[in-house]
Amino acid sequence: MARPSPLQVRNLVIAVLAALVAIWNVSHGGQWWITALFGAGCVLALGSAALNRAG
Repeated sequence: MARPSPLQVRNLVIAVLAALVAIWNVSHGGQWWITALFGAGCVLALGSAALNRAG
């Protein structure tokens, strides 16, 4: 298995952070649209990491 590129690592870190912020926002009674924005950011970061894989 090839090592992930720095861009993939960055995207995965952003995806994890976005998911954690979305969960934190829901657990603290935050507004739904903020959770939706962070959820979309998580999905986009995961998609970017998948599209930037080697080969």
